[in-house]
Amino acid sequence: MRAVVNSSPLIFLAKLGLLSILDELFDEVYITDAVYHETVIEGVAHEEALDIAGAGFLKKVSAKNQRLVKFLLEMIDHGEAETIAFALENEIDLVVLDDKDARKVARGFGLRVTGTLGLLILAKERGLIGEVRPYVEELRKRGFRISDEIVEKILKSAGEVTS
Repeated sequence: MRAVVNSSPLIFLAKLGLLSILDELFDEVYITDAVYHETVIEGVAHEEALDIAGAGFLKKVSAKNQRLVKFLLEMIDHGEAETIAFALENEIDLVVLDDKDARKVARGFGLRVTGTLGLLILAKERGLIGEVRPYVEELRKRGFRISDEIVEKILKSAGEVTS
C-alpha cells in the first residue's frame, strides 16, 4: 500500500518517536516538496525536522498539476494542496491528513483518508504498538487539538474503552 503524508502527521509521529511506523505500515511513503519545506526547512529549529530529514524511507515528490494545486490553495494550505494533488495524479492508496478541511476536500475527490490517530489505531492492529491511549495523551500534551468526544471514539475503535 502506498501513502502520501502531510506535515502534521509527520511532525506528531516524530514527536512521539513513531515516525518509523510509516515504513512498517506502508510499502511506499511519499511527502511532497511543500511538506518537506514545511517540516524540514521551516522546521529546522525543531528536533522533529532532523528525524524527518533522516527518514530514508520517505520519498520526496512533486505534484505535477499546478493548476489543481492553485485551485486547492483557495481552500487549504500549500502542503495539503500538494499532498492531495499528488495523491490524485498517482492513484495513491491512502492520504494522511489531520486538518478537518483538507480531509473533507480529499474525500470530495474520492480519496481514502486517515490522520495521525488513524495511523495509531492501524499500528496497534498490526502489533507495532501495544496501546493507543498513552500516545493520544502525549499528543494532547504536545499541542494536538482533539476533543474528548473524539478521544473516546478513537479509544473505542482501538478496543480500549468498553462503554
